[in-house]
Amino acid sequence: MTVRRVLVRALLALLVLLVLLTGAVAWRMLAPISTPAFRGDDGKVLAGSIAVVERWPVGGVEQSVIIRGRDRANPVLLFVHGGPGSSETGPLRRFNAALEDRFVVVYWDQRYAGQSFDSKLPIPEHLTIARYVDDLGIVVDRLRTRFGRERVGLLAHSWGTVTGILYAEDHPDKLYAYVGVGQVANVPESEKRSYAWVLREARARHVDKAVAELERLGPPPRAGSIFTPRDWIMTFGGSFHGDMDNTTLIRESLAQREINGRDLAGFLSAGKYSDGMLHGEFSRFVVDDRPRDYAVPIFLVSGRYDQQSEASVARRFYDRVTAPKKAFVWFEQSAHSPMFEEPKAFNDWVAGAVAPLGERARARATPPAS
Repeated sequence: MTVRRVLVRALLALLVLLVLLTGAVAWRMLAPISTPAFRGDDGKVLAGSIAVVERWPVGGVEQSVIIRGRDRANPVLLFVHGGPGSSETGPLRRFNAALEDRFVVVYWDQRYAGQSFDSKLPIPEHLTIARYVDDLGIVVDRLRTRFGRERVGLLAHSWGTVTGILYAEDHPDKLYAYVGVGQVANVPESEKRSYAWVLREARARHVDKAVAELERLGPPPRAGSIFTPRDWIMTFGGSFHGDMDNTTLIRESLAQREINGRDLAGFLSAGKYSDGMLHGEFSRFVVDDRPRDYAVPIFLVSGRYDQQSEASVARRFYDRVTAPKKAFVWFEQSAHSPMFEEPKAFNDWVAGAVAPLGERARARATPPAS
């Protein structure tokens, strides 16, 4: 066999492989989402488990809700993802599925995010934080009815902590715990500190391009967006610490059956729906302007290296909070997303600190047997 024939066959094989790979990716992105059942060693679905994909009308918009739990009698835990517009269902399923052994975990994609994205939806003229808080209340109440519980738990991340902490203050009777990861407490102050940090890092690392861009922007407040460029925060380790980054997070999430091309479209297009609020009402958001009294256990979780929702600002807020139970938890090898950067430690902490509160709340709500 000639060398030329060998090369031709090799190229043809490579072409076939590329076609098959492209087809597999295309099928994966176009296929409807699903979620696997919990099965025992005999392959049968576990009695009492739940694993469902549903779409609920929430505030006039159909939204995606995935519910998973090894035992539907466990406490209900609702994830409130970041963004706005950045569904975290894929990475949560990849890194935090262990929580489904202790909780009935609810993965909710907020309006315009992930599986709740719909390109046919009109861009709202005036989107508000209150609208998202109302959506959260609808989801909480439906879960309480669905599972016959007086209280559910909230586990919020980044942007989700804005709606989560406001809801916790107004509706403590419906929650057994609130957990804020990368808590947003004072956006203007956080952005000032983030800007000062990233400029110091750029100068110390002699990254002239970053120094020039940041000096041209100047510290907030400024005309236009007050937000410190996220790409430079990411580059210098203030968003993720160690080996984690957005590329890794996406790659690790792609195998999850709960996401498809709709998530990608939502991620790329969500800004059209939320940018007005993000650079308006959200950019002025301050929750720690006075001492706060919460009638629900409050846990705030920060990565030691978080410069995106600047951790010292969250800590200052925590120091002004009173609650029946509270704790500020540091994750020493994380920045803005401890649940993805230190998943085992995070899952173990949530199971140990939060699940018992949900179990006690469920027990109090259960009438004694006659």
